[in-house]
Amino acid sequence: MTDRLLHCSDLTLQRGTQRILASVGLSIHAGECVALVGANGAGKTSLLKCLIGLFSNAEGDIILSGLDPRNELPKDLSSHYAYVPQSPHSAWDYTVEELSHLSPCGEKYLYWIERFALTPKLHHKLSKLSGGERKAAHLCLSLSVIKNPHGKVLLLDEPTASLDICRTEILSAVVRELSQQGAAVLVATHDLAFARQCQRVITLKYGRVLADGAAATTLSPDIIRDVWGFSSTSA
Repeated sequence: MTDRLLHCSDLTLQRGTQRILASVGLSIHAGECVALVGANGAGKTSLLKCLIGLFSNAEGDIILSGLDPRNELPKDLSSHYAYVPQSPHSAWDYTVEELSHLSPCGEKYLYWIERFALTPKLHHKLSKLSGGERKAAHLCLSLSVIKNPHGKVLLLDEPTASLDICRTEILSAVVRELSQQGAAVLVATHDLAFARQCQRVITLKYGRVLADGAAATTLSPDIIRDVWGFSSTSA
């Protein structure tokens, strides 16, 4: 296995009286694309945010590209990872083209805009786009941060939400490409079909890792029934 780029052990997050994450451990290496699945409230989004240091009160070990993100300035850490939140938004109603001004590499942003078939919408305001188109535009913005995927960490929170079938397939191809180029990719998703295309699947339940491994075992009928309460094997 190649270099370990993302790691946590005994990761625990408490918010008020509620324990969100409890003794979570995982490792993701360069070249891996890993899905993170679980029911609503399992802790997927909180885990992603912990891994990039957004919860300074998280306890346990966290290592991102050799650094503890809780102890680093955002500007120093930003060159090591890209994060796509579940519901990205802009405070200003930019056009798709103007959104490139927020990217450290506008040329790379426009490359991804073309990949996601958004070039015809360059001069459209974000408010005039469909939900899926806005999501794709923000995906392009986040992806443009990664100039050289090798050794970088990419964290995606529900990236297929609102995307149509075509752009979901494009995204699936993109995350495979980035991992093949040496990135470590972690995708939190409710899309089990998408998750099954990943090399590994980590299943969370009530803030704990229930299973970690190949989809055949981590998304078995028994685990699906345990986590989501139904027994369909075609989910």
